[in-house]
Amino acid sequence: MPSPARLAVTRALHPSHIARCWVARSNAFRPIGMNIMVNDASSFSTTKPNYQHRLKKFYYHNHSRHPKGSMNGESLPLNYNSLKESPEDGASSTIPKDPMLHFEIPQRTRQKFISAEDAVELVRDGDTVCVSGFVSQGAPEAVLKALGERYENTSSPNKLTLLFGGGPGDWDKRGLNHLAKKSSASPPMLKRAIGSHYGQVPAIAELALSNEIEAWTLPLGSISRMIRAQSTHSPGHITNIGIGTYVDPSMSGGAANEAALQSELHKKLISRIKIEDQDNLMYKALPINVAIIRGTTADSQGNITVEHESLLCDQKITAAAAKNSGGIVIAQVKRIAANGSLLSREVAVPGPLVDCVVVVDEQDHDRLHPMSYEERYNPALTGMIKTPQDEIKRIPLDIRKIIARRAFFALKPDKIVNLGIGLPEGLASVASEEGMLEYITMSTEPGVFGGFPVSGRSFGPAINASALVEMNQMFDFYDGGGLNMCFLGAAQVSKRGDVNVSRMSKNRLTGPGGFIDISQSTRNICFMTPLTTKDLKICIPGDGTLNIEKEGSVKKFLPEVLEKTFSGDEAVRRGQKVFYVTERAVFRRTAKHEVLELVEIAPGIDLVKDVLDQLDFTPVVSSDLMIMDPRIFKEETMNVKNELFGSIEERCRYHSGDHTMYLDLFGVTLNSKDDVKYFVDALRKTFHPLVRKKGKIDMVVNYDGFDLRKGLEDDYSKAVTSLEHDFYKSTKRFTGTTFRRAKLAKQLRMSEWDTDALYDEIDTNQDSQISLEQLRTAIRRMFQINLTPSQMNLFQRSPDDTTVDRETFGKAVVELLKDAN
Repeated sequence: MPSPARLAVTRALHPSHIARCWVARSNAFRPIGMNIMVNDASSFSTTKPNYQHRLKKFYYHNHSRHPKGSMNGESLPLNYNSLKESPEDGASSTIPKDPMLHFEIPQRTRQKFISAEDAVELVRDGDTVCVSGFVSQGAPEAVLKALGERYENTSSPNKLTLLFGGGPGDWDKRGLNHLAKKSSASPPMLKRAIGSHYGQVPAIAELALSNEIEAWTLPLGSISRMIRAQSTHSPGHITNIGIGTYVDPSMSGGAANEAALQSELHKKLISRIKIEDQDNLMYKALPINVAIIRGTTADSQGNITVEHESLLCDQKITAAAAKNSGGIVIAQVKRIAANGSLLSREVAVPGPLVDCVVVVDEQDHDRLHPMSYEERYNPALTGMIKTPQDEIKRIPLDIRKIIARRAFFALKPDKIVNLGIGLPEGLASVASEEGMLEYITMSTEPGVFGGFPVSGRSFGPAINASALVEMNQMFDFYDGGGLNMCFLGAAQVSKRGDVNVSRMSKNRLTGPGGFIDISQSTRNICFMTPLTTKDLKICIPGDGTLNIEKEGSVKKFLPEVLEKTFSGDEAVRRGQKVFYVTERAVFRRTAKHEVLELVEIAPGIDLVKDVLDQLDFTPVVSSDLMIMDPRIFKEETMNVKNELFGSIEERCRYHSGDHTMYLDLFGVTLNSKDDVKYFVDALRKTFHPLVRKKGKIDMVVNYDGFDLRKGLEDDYSKAVTSLEHDFYKSTKRFTGTTFRRAKLAKQLRMSEWDTDALYDEIDTNQDSQISLEQLRTAIRRMFQINLTPSQMNLFQRSPDDTTVDRETFGKAVVELLKDAN
């Protein structure tokens, strides 16, 4: 038993906290908040827990902006006699006569635990406040509620600047909605709001729409990196994301209302700059006075862990930005750990970055500290448990599923994709239903890799996720071209392929979320939307056809969109491949045409009545108009897995220069002896003519994602040994990127390539021009290189060029392959 002189207790904790104070290293729970009867320096006895939350005494809080400080009790050591010798700073030198003492955490550590009411006293009029959280996830509800109540009672703090990315809010009154207060006798609580998504914070959106505050809607990734830029005292976040959209200063610069357009901040917030003759945008870094973040567990030094959080919502960089701005950081948690008990690798926000810790009582977790506004806690979203995939529910065959099924055909194995909110969420269900989910890495912008993305108002986390990173890190990955494909919703589509998702109408403010970052940095884009909406009814007979029972009264394909969240022309300039999938038709935007091209219609659909008449413009109808796959419109599973993986012949790539065969076995599963026999026979048919002509071949095989069912090891080994004896000169086995690098090393031998022949191979129209889209696709296919924006610039004479001529191509491809080597 430790001596009484080394023990301390705290008045700041409710008894429910006491039960949760834990020591991780011993896996034991230790109560630290008891009333203690002091007899002498070596003995003591405990009584029932103290329910008194504070002693009526003031002390100067280190970060208090008020002369009297915040109202908290003083700290006293347990050793009664030591009070006579050296009372700690701020402690009374008067020894209480009553031996029943209400002890606290020692002075040197106890100051970080305070009530929500005391914490919000530190927020001043005119402060810039930044709040962590994403949509309905991870809201520091107790602190936000207390902040709103303080304004209601005192009309302070007021004229705040609110900086936020994805929320948080509950589409009603909680979350950031607490800050949308106003008074007829005093200035409003908010002066301006700079955010990315306003859908879940309608109270703030209403203030913006009525022009009562200055408001901007900016890309989520840019806001995340604006915060990070402030933490490093950088001038701002520099990127090409946003060019050609409404956030471009040449358009509205992200302003959501007239008050923002007239603001002095507007001209500074986003500016166009040129770097190496390329246009970029700089999103200004803003000093942060108060950061309000959330975690799960804290110790009295302020170290914060996030084990029960579904996402990592930039808590660390938000805290760093506030500290490096000279501001304060308020962290909300739901339990307390003993000092030294939190593993350093589990600490998400270091204690030195945190000024105040607000602990929510357990009985208040449902109201003030749920995982999200949709559920109290779900261990499948934190990685604590894994949910069987067969428990993922099938969605019914309706408009949503039809669109998701058609989009699903664009998926390829071993790719990293992003699914947007709304219709695209159905794609994950279809992938699971078709047995493809395990072969595709789904991701969401708040930092989730893998798993099954959660839909609806819980959007953001994923069931059975394989990894979580911070949101700013995920956008670094996205903006760098890390995504292979993205599937996004579309509220409006223009004849040039522009898309609006950020402003549904003049009276409805939503914001772009991560849409702009994702859509402008991904090579392959699939927009998903019904052709019309409002009262649209379809009939699915079950025979593989589709009928329109009642046409929607609102058209979604218009001459112009209300707000340009995605630019079709900019996509052509960047060389992106863009498709627009509806329940009855598929369109694309290419450099060949300045308007959308209709490339597919559903079986049973009348081209004129059901498609062309429902557009407010005339598209180009492809001369090779296709019919959508009938399996899309049938109730049973489509069973397209094998088609998506490709045949054995398609998996073999032969390099004639050095007589080498590259075999990609990703996603191949052999379940029976018949599968093994079919697999080996197919390889024999492929290898035989090559070996007969030039002798045995060098083999490079990718075994990443290859699966052989138990019991087939001997059969497979014998079959492969036979192949090696008959056809192989040498064999190298790799996994993942090492296979692609081995393959690429051979392909990049410059002496073996004729740039004119390469150009002719890409120029399928034989018109001495290739589009940037054709260029990106060909370079990816030939050299396994995903062209970055700077690499694309090598092939353009000027930034506005949308095609590549032969001379420029010849010089650029040589430079590109030199760099790759």
